[in-house]
Amino acid sequence: MGSGSYKAVFSFFVLLTIDYFLLTTSLRGFDRTNVPLKNWGGFSIYRSWVYDALEKIVLAGLAEEVLLNSKPLSRVEAARIVAQAVRRLEWDKYGDYNHRGYLEELLYQLIEEFGPELAEMGVRTPLNRSAPPGFFGFKPIDHAEFGFGSASRSQTVVNNFGQSFKKGASGGSTLDGRIQVGDFLSLYYQPGFSRDNDTTHGQLLSGYGKLTWANTELEVGRDSLWWGPGFRGSMSFSNNAFPLDQIRLSSAEPFRLPWLLSYLGPVKASLFVAQLEEDRDFSRANVSGWRFGFAPSRFVELGFNRMFQFGGKGRGTINPGQYLGLLFTQGSDNPNSALNVNNVMSFDGTFRIPDVERYILIARDAAFYFDFGWDDTLFGLIVPDKPGGIVGTYLAGIFGDPKLDLRIEYATTSKIQFTHGIYTSGFTNRGSVLSHFIGTQGNDLYARLTRWISPDLLLGLQVAKSHIGPTAQPLSANLVQSQSFGFDISYRFSSSSSVFLGYDFARLKNENRKNESDKSPAKNDNLFRFEFTRSFGQ
Repeated sequence: MGSGSYKAVFSFFVLLTIDYFLLTTSLRGFDRTNVPLKNWGGFSIYRSWVYDALEKIVLAGLAEEVLLNSKPLSRVEAARIVAQAVRRLEWDKYGDYNHRGYLEELLYQLIEEFGPELAEMGVRTPLNRSAPPGFFGFKPIDHAEFGFGSASRSQTVVNNFGQSFKKGASGGSTLDGRIQVGDFLSLYYQPGFSRDNDTTHGQLLSGYGKLTWANTELEVGRDSLWWGPGFRGSMSFSNNAFPLDQIRLSSAEPFRLPWLLSYLGPVKASLFVAQLEEDRDFSRANVSGWRFGFAPSRFVELGFNRMFQFGGKGRGTINPGQYLGLLFTQGSDNPNSALNVNNVMSFDGTFRIPDVERYILIARDAAFYFDFGWDDTLFGLIVPDKPGGIVGTYLAGIFGDPKLDLRIEYATTSKIQFTHGIYTSGFTNRGSVLSHFIGTQGNDLYARLTRWISPDLLLGLQVAKSHIGPTAQPLSANLVQSQSFGFDISYRFSSSSSVFLGYDFARLKNENRKNESDKSPAKNDNLFRFEFTRSFGQ
């Protein structure tokens, strides 16, 4: 990319920053902790059930332009989407949404979850008549979870914050809580405890503080990111690896730019820098990145991400000016320079079509999405070198059944993605890939089917065929071939208690990427999981 192109990009971000601070107004807020990417209480996998529920009501056309692909969302952001859905149904004088009655139970659950936030926004229903929170709020325990697992071999579960199960039985427990002071300070914590082979471990799984002012929030602590629309992974960041110790500056809520830029619709910008683990190629190396997401219509959401690894013990330090330059440039090609960094980029989008059954009979609503990723080498942004990506579709209400949903997703990566000649540990944290679990030169074909049996019972079935590659240099010729299936059951037996049961089977073979006929004997992985979650209300 030429210097003129970089100056144009930099000028755009300067304009964005000026307009952002001058034109946004501080919306009344309070508890701005994030909706966790952890699956508390079941009714989803890989993330909180809230994200699945929001995706479904947005896809049904119950909200205007929204940004769902810049996760995590804060509780206030999620509540505003729910408020849009409630008001749209209230103002539906002509019965345009009468055929959406099957979403009532899901909307009720969201209203109960975000009752205080909705009350603060002036949205009152019989489900959230409680008064909005005061100046100070403290929930010492929001959720408490107890679980155990049984594995036939030691294994790491994908998109589970880098957590693993050892062979045999193991147990664990965790809880989370929140503190809110006015509308400017929010705190969150989630300690976790695990036990296996007579050994008990405890650690802080997630914990951070947020300062909010003038639609700007500063988050400091340990938290996960998921950038992009992928369900099974991302070309930038997912919750596959252990949460990052980070400092993040973001727009607290989506906002609109002036003049012609208003056609971009609501936009959201985020910038962060994080420190990786000690036991790697360069101890305590850093990873940084920014995301710019926007929704020009209620049918389209787009986003662009730029990430890079830098620093670490033995790699030298950079000054603030050099850091700002790395946000928009490739750095240096000199292997001895601290500006020689591991660059990663991605561009993603989602296209949502409500009432698609008017055109095709297979589903009631449909979303099609992509996440196109590459290492910023050679010609950088202009001509991506050896890219990879994700394509997928989410079909809600298939075969005329509004409670039956199908998701199909395919991902592939090239031989240069998530690996690097200098940062030889790859784009990882604590041994797990930060983005997509398939690693370097991998692929994954995945399908998941879910069916609501009742408002309190959800069944899920998934199948996948994957090739998983290493990211550490020198790259091994070994690929892990995996054919897997699994099922899960989520049941809510009271308003505050639920259980999640899951079983996963995988048939694994080691395969030589240079000779596909060179394969090891197959090994079988079995994993059974049980989780009980108690929520403590608003």
